[in-house]
Amino acid sequence: MSAVSAPSVFSMMTDETLATGTAKARFIAPCDGKIVNVTACSLTAPAGASILLDVNKGGTTIFTTQANRPTIAASATAATLAGSPEVVEFSAGDVFTVDVDQVGSGTAGTGFTVAVAFVGKTAYSAGVDVI
Repeated sequence: MSAVSAPSVFSMMTDETLATGTAKARFIAPCDGKIVNVTACSLTAPAGASILLDVNKGGTTIFTTQANRPTIAASATAATLAGSPEVVEFSAGDVFTVDVDQVGSGTAGTGFTVAVAFVGKTAYSAGVDVI
């Protein structure tokens, strides 16, 4: 029987009215690790179109399949993900940023939080199961 570890989470957020652009929020990784999940939400729902967010590591998307990016549908505040990020391993000191690729067309939406769940390298190198 292998050990079990709960993932840790780092969050990137803003509370401003959304506008498209790069590096709207950032986080510096405190340790080596592996991403196990990404989720997002907004403070105020967009209207007319979805909010599309992209998470980057060192300026390059972790969602090489762009359809997998966190998407907050019009009139919703919680994101859906079509799939997982393809770039999952990171090192201490890596800089993560969030781009806002699209906002609502009638109402942009306000604020976002992107939560990235990860396990530290010690856990995944030892074959620890993540719950």
